[in-house]
Amino acid sequence: MVSSTTEAPREASGSAPRPEAPYFEDFEVGRVYTGPARTFSAAVVAAFAEVSGDQAALHTDGGPSADARPVVHGPLGLAGFFGWHHDRGLSVHVEAAFDTHWDFVAPIHVGDSVTYEMTVTRTRRTSALRNGVVGRHVVVRNQHGETVQVGRTAALVTARDAVDDRAARLGRAFPSVEWVRALATRLGDSAAFTRATSTWDGTIGLRFGSDPVLLRVYRGRVLEAGTRTPDGPTFVLSAPDVVWAGLLTGPRNDFTRRTLRDEFEVEGSAYEYLRLTAAIVALVDEARAFARTEGTR
Repeated sequence: MVSSTTEAPREASGSAPRPEAPYFEDFEVGRVYTGPARTFSAAVVAAFAEVSGDQAALHTDGGPSADARPVVHGPLGLAGFFGWHHDRGLSVHVEAAFDTHWDFVAPIHVGDSVTYEMTVTRTRRTSALRNGVVGRHVVVRNQHGETVQVGRTAALVTARDAVDDRAARLGRAFPSVEWVRALATRLGDSAAFTRATSTWDGTIGLRFGSDPVLLRVYRGRVLEAGTRTPDGPTFVLSAPDVVWAGLLTGPRNDFTRRTLRDEFEVEGSAYEYLRLTAAIVALVDEARAFARTEGTR
């Protein structure tokens, strides 16, 4: 599904229309946002050192690079993301930002230009219906294409309409209980999944970030779906939210390629997981088809 962004009225005769600032409904799981590079000048770094009070020589005099350029404060790279988010017009309807986790992978030096890439990994409307939580994964790269920072952060975003649209959005509401139960129903109609699990008795676990969902399977039938089972999972397939979002909303089912790149981890019985590889591929096929139904009801 391609995000539909409406346009605001023209500001003046002959001027180009400006896209409407996105509301909660416009942040579609799997969508990737990018934008122009930002260069961290010596003046900007000096100003941040003054404001933060961190005037260590590493940031003000010279750093360990071959040309002795000072190192940009790590939090300045993070702050730059929120500035980029604002410049892109994505912050207009943000009510709050929270749950921010940031990894400083490699140094940014004065004079470096970085790009921000943000992927929407989750969306959940609140019980009040007037807003929703948007999960975001961010990759920061320097001018050489090297990853220097990686983060995830969530935002509370105002909704365009205070309506209960959970049914229409269920296909990308992973890993909610409602989503996994709906997926279980679809798997019951999947010949490929039924065939691959026809002699199997166990529980498949899928972990999205830190949140697991479970599917209790007995000889081709999903008996139970939720977040727990009496005997626990036979194995758990785990990956960060951004990996699941790419797999379930991307152009193709590239599960095998992603496993070869170690994007997934397996906990529990690796033997049973290998036995069920065809079943997992079929499960992903159904989850991807389910994701494509969002907004079509």
